[in-house]
Amino acid sequence: MKPLRKLRVAPATKEYLKEEEERDPLVRKVFDGLTWRLIHEQSPPGYPLPGTHPTRYLIRKAYRLPVPRLLRLVYQMNEKEVFIELAQVVDFTQKSGTKTTRLSP
Repeated sequence: MKPLRKLRVAPATKEYLKEEEERDPLVRKVFDGLTWRLIHEQSPPGYPLPGTHPTRYLIRKAYRLPVPRLLRLVYQMNEKEVFIELAQVVDFTQKSGTKTTRLSP
């Protein structure tokens, strides 16, 4: 299947994802899967964020079950490209029920 759009990632987001990938190599595979959807699907997957212009979308994917981690991406999209502005990996700990969050700048 031929991509419909070009993918761009903000430099700070690239650095953040590289750091997270060093901690957990699965982050790269999850990111690649989400970005594949973004550049190949006709309509934007994810949720539009209210009050943003141009419209930004949030897409997320849980992985590492039974104690999940969550990868969230905030992106803009048009007919020619997808621009990923932010990435966030959230760790959920089983014992305390709390989460640890690191957000790309």
